[in-house]
Amino acid sequence: MKKETKGIWESIREPVLNSIKISLLETWDIIIIDAFSNRLEMVLRRYVKYLPKYVGESEIDDLRTISQLEFLETIKVWDPELCPDVWPLAQRRILGAMKDHIRYISKSDPTRFYDWITDAAYVFMAINKRADFENQIETGIQLNQAMSGLNYREKKIVVLHTKNDMTFKEIGGKFGISESQISRIYKASIMKIKKKIDADAVSDGDTN
Repeated sequence: MKKETKGIWESIREPVLNSIKISLLETWDIIIIDAFSNRLEMVLRRYVKYLPKYVGESEIDDLRTISQLEFLETIKVWDPELCPDVWPLAQRRILGAMKDHIRYISKSDPTRFYDWITDAAYVFMAINKRADFENQIETGIQLNQAMSGLNYREKKIVVLHTKNDMTFKEIGGKFGISESQISRIYKASIMKIKKKIDADAVSDGDTN
């Protein structure tokens, strides 16, 4: 009897679950979003802080809408028997959807990201000795966050040397300090950036 019942359930399981999901989403979508609003906002804010300030401010409303829509889309594909809690799956998909949005607008309207990407690109190439940064938008976000940990002078020295191709002697003249001091500040700043990127990579790996 149990085997027969199990067989019957397996045969109707998918259409029954889909019907329940459709009914929930058609009738209770606003309530569902509201119930998860704090978690959705937490993921959104955590992601936006990795973006340049002007990008985050201009895109946050679109990213919020994307996160809500992707959460509802996650419910459609969610299997409660395989994964009792929908949130871990939703969180991964929401983050992916927001990254896709940033990738898209950076390609469709490059002028919105020009200053940020060009500054960060030169620094990235100095660190990694590679020229494919423009295709690594997530790394750019991480790099921007890492560079935000530098003070004004450190960031200016890094950008002047990597992007503007100024020598340490020339930069020293600009700041009124010696060439050797500029060299030390530059090397220390690059190490700060590397450590921050590595730490973020480990943190992301633990999260996933």
